[in-house]
Amino acid sequence: MRLLRRFTPRNDVINGSVSERNNIVIITAMQILDIKDNYNQIIKQTAELILDGGLVVFPSDTVYILAVDPTNEKGVKKLLEFKNRWTGKAISVAVLNKKMAEDFVTLNENSRGIYKNLLPGPFTIVSEGKHKVAPGIEAENGTLGIRIPDNKYIHDLVELVGRPITATSANLSGRTPNYSIQSFLRPLSKKKMEMIDLIVDAGKLPRNKPSTVIDATESEIKILRRGDLITGKTTNLISKSEKETEKIAEFLLSKSLSGQNPPTLRAPSLEKGGLKTKHKPLVFLLSGDLGCGKTVFSRKIGHLLGVKEKITSPTYMIYNEYLISPNPSLIRGEQNLEQNPPTLWAPSLEKGGLKMFLHMDLYKITSEKDLEEIKFLTLFSEDTVSCIEWPEQMGENFLDKLKEKTRVVSVNFEYVDEETREIRY
Repeated sequence: MRLLRRFTPRNDVINGSVSERNNIVIITAMQILDIKDNYNQIIKQTAELILDGGLVVFPSDTVYILAVDPTNEKGVKKLLEFKNRWTGKAISVAVLNKKMAEDFVTLNENSRGIYKNLLPGPFTIVSEGKHKVAPGIEAENGTLGIRIPDNKYIHDLVELVGRPITATSANLSGRTPNYSIQSFLRPLSKKKMEMIDLIVDAGKLPRNKPSTVIDATESEIKILRRGDLITGKTTNLISKSEKETEKIAEFLLSKSLSGQNPPTLRAPSLEKGGLKTKHKPLVFLLSGDLGCGKTVFSRKIGHLLGVKEKITSPTYMIYNEYLISPNPSLIRGEQNLEQNPPTLWAPSLEKGGLKMFLHMDLYKITSEKDLEEIKFLTLFSEDTVSCIEWPEQMGENFLDKLKEKTRVVSVNFEYVDEETREIRY
């Protein structure tokens, strides 16, 4: 295991603050490990430290977090002291799955729908706690926020710990979240640094917002904090910009390829050679008015899959085909830690995997004969992913045949106002 930096206190740490020299951060005695160096050993060491009551700075799907064992009073006390946080202001926790969540919270019907449709993903779901955590984790009203991140690092760590870990952002109360270790360390005093037992460095994280916090304790859900994805109901997401529509496309592709339901798509085979030919091809059916974001959604899907060329509207061509290039950041199974942070969802795109992205626009289709001429149903093979705009134009006959042959995810785009779209799936 390679130790990136381990320094004892020195003169260039003035009054406990962090100084920089030649772009190197000088800190007090502290272990900082690069997550890409002997990954399995680092996850093991991190898990052992957390179980022993240690405080760890760790990468997530959104920002760097402070991870402790929420059932360990020693660890929780250290966390609260570091955050300058009073007991009663809730600390969210990350779990492996719904089963682990139910050990710590009570899920009502509303919560179950959210878990089924939105997780894993960038959401924190607040439910009634079962009071199995140390004081300071649940809110004053006894509720607890649960996360199931779509993130390999967190998944592997929680699995090894065997219980939840805290998922609060790695920053002092009132400060902005941190996307790099350097920015995290810069404002810290010597005393704060000495509280940290380990920092796991995954480099600079993408600037995703912290998770959307949803209160699911009542019959109607409430958004307590807005993140990159906003939901209106358990199967509705809200977009106010092209960027937010792209985030929704990434989220739905993630759920589709990881076998979440809905959408339902069995998890891909990760045998040697990549995605095997025993799964129906995935097809997104995109309905809604002109200008609602269907093409933005389609372009993002293509680029996420590895399409390198420019994706253009196929209105006058009916469909365009794009080769999917092997995309190292999408490989799951064989550990690929180059994507930052790596998600859990994408299949191997190596030999034998996904090869073609189909982007279709059926707006100008007037009869079934138009589809027969292009041999529509033969276009969908097991190595394709497709986005079809204006699917209602194909008619019930072709739609039924398409559903028999493929795994269909229906996505509807609807204007709420001039700036807001509701995207239902």
